[in-house]
Amino acid sequence: MLQPALAEQNSSRQNTGRIVKWKDEKGVTHYGDSVPPQYINRESSLMNRQGITVKRNKPADQAQDALDLAKIEQDKKDKALLGAFTHADEIDLARDRNLQFDMIALDNLEQEKSHLQQKLHASETRANDFTKRKKAIPEDLKADIVGNKAEIVKTDKLISERKLQIETTRKRFDDDKKRYILLRNQHTEESQKTPSTPPSVSQPN
Repeated sequence: MLQPALAEQNSSRQNTGRIVKWKDEKGVTHYGDSVPPQYINRESSLMNRQGITVKRNKPADQAQDALDLAKIEQDKKDKALLGAFTHADEIDLARDRNLQFDMIALDNLEQEKSHLQQKLHASETRANDFTKRKKAIPEDLKADIVGNKAEIVKTDKLISERKLQIETTRKRFDDDKKRYILLRNQHTEESQKTPSTPPSVSQPN
């Protein structure tokens, strides 16, 4: 604990000349009578007047704190998962409901891409016809071809993003299903290990 060490340092500094050393958030080393409150959870050292470290105070294990926090969050998610579904198949139904909008949007995008490709094909056919007749391709036709190609590229990007979103949703529900089955199996095994209380037998009078 850091506080007792600081109290010891403050009370004995006048007699022993001990000082405390700490680092701020930028890694700059400071020396003084006590550690400022904002750095109380950082590592510090208590030294005597010869500059020899006589006590080192380390903050709590941040890695362990992170693990503990992650476990708390996972326990919350597990509890919510078990409370939301009564059977694993219900997770599949929930997945399909969540994917419904994305699937419709993807279908619309693919139809839009098909329409753009048809327009591009028609425009390029017209342009080729002008070329075969050794005539200049009209500027508006050139602009249509460039615009159609740009729209196709844009639509392809939207299709890729929507597919990625669908796959992300599928994976999330698949992971939830695997976790749910694991939790239910663990709960079943624990229930089976718990000894049942034998029925009481009345003694004859």
